[in-house]
Amino acid sequence: MNLIYNKFKILFLFSLIYIQSKITFKLKHKEKSKPGFHIPIAFSINNLFIYPLIVLLTSILYNSKPSTLYYFYIMIPYGFFKENKQKLNGLCEKYKTCEIIFLNMGRKYNHWKTSPKYYAKSVYYRLSLSDLVQNYDKIIYLDCDTMVHSDLTNFYNMEMGDKYYMGFPGFEVSYLELNGTRNFINSGVMLINLKMLRSVNASLLFSKYYYNYGTKKVDEYLINVIFYNRISFLPFEYGIPDFENGTTFNHIIQSPSFFWKSLNGFSNGTEEEMISASINRIITHGAYRYDKWWTRSYDSLSKIGKKWIYYASKSNVFNEICDTYKQYQTICSKIK
Repeated sequence: MNLIYNKFKILFLFSLIYIQSKITFKLKHKEKSKPGFHIPIAFSINNLFIYPLIVLLTSILYNSKPSTLYYFYIMIPYGFFKENKQKLNGLCEKYKTCEIIFLNMGRKYNHWKTSPKYYAKSVYYRLSLSDLVQNYDKIIYLDCDTMVHSDLTNFYNMEMGDKYYMGFPGFEVSYLELNGTRNFINSGVMLINLKMLRSVNASLLFSKYYYNYGTKKVDEYLINVIFYNRISFLPFEYGIPDFENGTTFNHIIQSPSFFWKSLNGFSNGTEEEMISASINRIITHGAYRYDKWWTRSYDSLSKIGKKWIYYASKSNVFNEICDTYKQYQTICSKIK
């Protein structure tokens, strides 16, 4: 009797997941017929990271070509403040080269566990992108602790072939090998093949794996375990860390050379390419550090870290950012 009950319970659970993926979270967005090259970029957000996201979006828009039009797909939880939506929309009113599409995730993934526990449940939102964004074959994904220093057209135009994900070599590559391969990407900067993910109903695969085995980390682990043989690395300039700023989770990112050597072959690039990328960076990722750019004093920021304040000054809410992060008030007064 218990066996029959358990089988029924499992069948019901997977049916519910399937219905959610096919109905509740299926969204088609009809773009306005605006001229230019369209690039979709997705983000996960909660109310705590509104200003880091605005600075990130500002860095994208400030460095874009006039012909590039960005569609920002912002995945938000239940209870996301109306005024925060207004701030984000205000940025596109200022720059005119973007459109924001809010994807209301409600309480989806609230019952999923994260490890470490302080990770927000919103880290799982990116697992639903193949269902959420139906009008593109691929999409860029960026975490809020990134900055963009150049137009992203070349990034978006990269050929993915049969790969599901492309990303920067992950922090865990130094100790984790999956099924005999040496691929492990960080999920904070990715080019995602939505067409391929839809062909295998990826959101259902993620749910099945989670409910059967759990996760040793968060979304990053699920992506790498399930698609271990169909992921590849981005060139180092897309997602390279800020080597000089803040306290690291691990000593391996103390310099470009040391980081490359610590990867121990878990990448496609050379040490020279890593060093070059640290100079000619296109996307900087603030990963692997306890303290982010917006938590440090201005004088303690690296040269790259100080760009965060510069991009903030080009946003539509610079005064609010200065009022929120008190440690920047002196430099804010000089910029204003």
